Amino acid sequence: IYDNAGNDPLVKAVETAVRSGIVVVVAAGNYGFNPITNSTGFGGISSPGNAPSAITVGTTKTFDTTSRTDDLVADYSSRGPTWKDGFAKPDIVAPGHRLLGPAVSSQTLYTVLPTMAGPAFAANRASIYLSGTSMSAAVVSGTVALMLEQAKATFGARPTPNALKAMLE
Repeated sequence: IYDNAGNDPLVKAVETAVRSGIVVVVAAGNYGFNPITNSTGFGGISSPGNAPSAITVGTTKTFDTTSRTDDLVADYSSRGPTWKDGFAKPDIVAPGHRLLGPAVSSQTLYTVLPTMAGPAFAANRASIYLSGTSMSAAVVSGTVALMLEQAKATFGARPTPNALKAMLE
């Protein structure tokens, strides 16, 4: 982030989208660990995660258990406050460490990171383990979609983006 949120074109686009009724889920960024000091770094939220109305998502490590009692924020997950404005971000954290997803065995990521290959889903269907706040943002996006669908079915209307953000928080 090189400028405050009010001047950032990505933040402006997010704020316009939210005012139009669109729920915006963004990754916090993967700048939570400072390799020079070998310690947790703060102020690493990347744009547009610094948008006040965005649902900014950090990553948790679940240690492949169903219990939340052992979950930790991933060391690489960006933490706030935001650099220029001091906003409290990320808004929420979600599973995003070593998530298994489909892959194509000829894609660059799959061939460059052979240790991240997962079990085959089916014949000729590869998989890969990936980590990061983008993976967590996808988990939250799916949750948001289900929440919107259920609200529409139950109440005949969907909550505003900021109401939905408050529910998640």
